Amino acid sequence: MSKTTPEGTTRLVTAFFIVNADRLRLVHFLDPQESEPQALPLSDDLSVREMEAIWGGGAAHVGKTTPLKPLNAYLQRFECESAVFIPAFENGILKGALMLGARDQQPISNEAIAASQQALQFETIVAAASAPAPLQPEESARHAREAKALDILSSNAAAVSDLRAFYSLIHNQIRSVIGNYSFVIALYDENTNSINVPYLYEEGRLSTLEAFPLGEGLTSLLIHTREPLMIVSDTARQVVAMGAKISGKPPRSWLGVPLLARGRAIGALIIQDMDKENSFNEADLHFAAETANQVANAIYTVTLLEESERMALQFETAAEIARDVSSSLDINELLRKAVELIRARFNFYHASIFLKDSLGQFAIVREATGEAGASLKRSEYQVQVDSKSIVGSVVEKGEALIVNDTSRDPLFVSHPTLPETKAEAALALKVGDRILGALDVHSDQLYAFSQNNLRILQILADQLSVAVANSELFAETQERLAQHRLLHHVTATVASGATLDEALQAAVSGLQVTLSGDRVIILLLNSNTQALEVKAAAGYGEDIYQQVFPLGSGIAGWSALHGRPLRIDDVQQDSRYIEGNTEVRSELAIPLLYRGEILGVLNVESEKIAAYTDNDEELLGTLGGSLAAVIANARLLEQVRSQVERERVIFEITDKIRRTTDIQTILATTASELMRALGASGMRIKLGADANTATHSIGGGHE
Repeated sequence: MSKTTPEGTTRLVTAFFIVNADRLRLVHFLDPQESEPQALPLSDDLSVREMEAIWGGGAAHVGKTTPLKPLNAYLQRFECESAVFIPAFENGILKGALMLGARDQQPISNEAIAASQQALQFETIVAAASAPAPLQPEESARHAREAKALDILSSNAAAVSDLRAFYSLIHNQIRSVIGNYSFVIALYDENTNSINVPYLYEEGRLSTLEAFPLGEGLTSLLIHTREPLMIVSDTARQVVAMGAKISGKPPRSWLGVPLLARGRAIGALIIQDMDKENSFNEADLHFAAETANQVANAIYTVTLLEESERMALQFETAAEIARDVSSSLDINELLRKAVELIRARFNFYHASIFLKDSLGQFAIVREATGEAGASLKRSEYQVQVDSKSIVGSVVEKGEALIVNDTSRDPLFVSHPTLPETKAEAALALKVGDRILGALDVHSDQLYAFSQNNLRILQILADQLSVAVANSELFAETQERLAQHRLLHHVTATVASGATLDEALQAAVSGLQVTLSGDRVIILLLNSNTQALEVKAAAGYGEDIYQQVFPLGSGIAGWSALHGRPLRIDDVQQDSRYIEGNTEVRSELAIPLLYRGEILGVLNVESEKIAAYTDNDEELLGTLGGSLAAVIANARLLEQVRSQVERERVIFEITDKIRRTTDIQTILATTASELMRALGASGMRIKLGADANTATHSIGGGHE
């Protein structure tokens, strides 16, 4: 080094600095009291901006009273009383600096400074920096530890099967080199844009942390910048200056390096000391970065393999449910199996299926898992379609809704049977534009729903939608078939009735069975009083036969007056309803019309809201047409029978009279036969207009 050291500086401590970014880093120093170059002491880098302010374009004299802590620190470490810092430029750009330090009270001469300025070139600093410095024993031991740790990690990274064990191995190697500090392995999930901590060592204990969103913390900063970061003093202030945030107590020393694999940031390794500053140095940061390079690809490969295995199992679940959908008509068993498979194969906390009611006002739980699901089904738990809830919103809009942190979403409604829910996803069950209900899934882990499992859940929701629609169609077909069979039976029974009253009573009794116990009544119009009179009823008390309903009064009266069916989903909301039973909620009235003439009304009532559908109205309309024809035919038959009976009575009377020649006998026979035919209690027959006219009286003497 004597060739490049300016004359007159041999008794001075000489230190060389190189510009690195915006810092001046010590790269070599010479001590005139030592015959060999010495190892670099631990030191702080100097700020280029602050040094430029001191230099003012030339050499800068500094002493122990200089108000710049890093400079004071160098004087103390080199045991100098004063020093001169001389900048080195190349093409007008600052490249480095030379420090001349004096250990005695004598000031550094201007000649020595001038000689140094004249001789100082950037090559001088480069040459000084390239001079090998012997390692201290501690450094040799550290290099050996680093090499051993990296070799262990490299050999184990090739065949990782248990991530938890691999995390522990990484921690042990970090600890063997850097020391026993708090240690964190954080993983970033690109699908959910969240960070989870599967390995946390703190205060001698191992644990994990729940997932949290990528944000503004130091860990998120590593993911964003993909650059190592070390803060070893005034941590809180420096973090704020970087625009980052710290939750909880800030560490006094913090070191973090990103895990980079295949061009992606997949996580970070973090070491921190909560109690002391300056716990880490550049060597620690370099080793941590080397460690991250060794392990990142192994962690990424294993997590990718685990995710692939999970997706394969989930696709297998979708295929299994698809097979059941195509081969089973038992919707209850299908839905029960579906929610159980979804909960188990996706490792969720709870799964349930909601279906809309007939009015589309509520989504009612149809199937659900576990004891919580059994409780929900027993209570017939329901959610209003337009309510501010996750399921309510999905069933109303028909769009999937994902909440990966229920504590942050106002639509989440907690339920006492599911206290551990931390994330919830609901997907609409739809066929075309028709919304049938929702598949609702809960997790006890934050950020449990990713794009991968949501795609598979959507496939399952679509399959279940088809199953529900097919089941409804099959059930509707079977119900209509059963109804038409019963309708045929009722019609045949009515047609075979001996009297009209028997026929009508057979009709209401059969129809009550068809409608599963609803109240059924047939009212006929009295053309003289213009009122509806009860002729047959089922499900009512005997007093119903005493009631009369004026034409136009009540639901049945309105239907008779207008000759049109009238279906009311909630009679309590209709002013036309005449309350007879407080439990009745819905009513359907069918006019009995025959050749345009109103004969009466077929009326049914139920205690359920919206109990009757278009199919029911069609069914009863068909039966009403048959009843109207039966009533009309029965009346016509009654008229024919009456006419025949009159003609028979007349014939018998006439026959008896013809066989008698005595006038008195004729009169007596006529009177008695007429009394019998007419049901009279007396009869008088008078012939002629004067006193000599013949008369004959029987009983009360009716003429």
